[in-house]
Amino acid sequence: MLAEYKRTTNIGVGLGLIGSIIGRVLMESGSEGLGVLIALVGLGVFIWGCSQYAKAKGHSPLWGALGILSLIGLLVLFFLPDRHKGATA
Repeated sequence: MLAEYKRTTNIGVGLGLIGSIIGRVLMESGSEGLGVLIALVGLGVFIWGCSQYAKAKGHSPLWGALGILSLIGLLVLFFLPDRHKGATA
């Protein structure tokens, strides 16, 4: 995995999950419009983070579209073979 993408992967996936959780909480507490907006932005950031993860492993960033499946998509990306095994940057 290329080290230059590790930071962006962690930021994208982490902020995406946090945004999705906050959006869900807001939807359940009555602020549906704001909750949907935050959840969609969180999903977009999560997908971007997944595409950074795919790039870090030497695959096309289009694999990041698996982020639409949330944690299941991230799990699929985890099991993709690392084409940059042992690379540092």
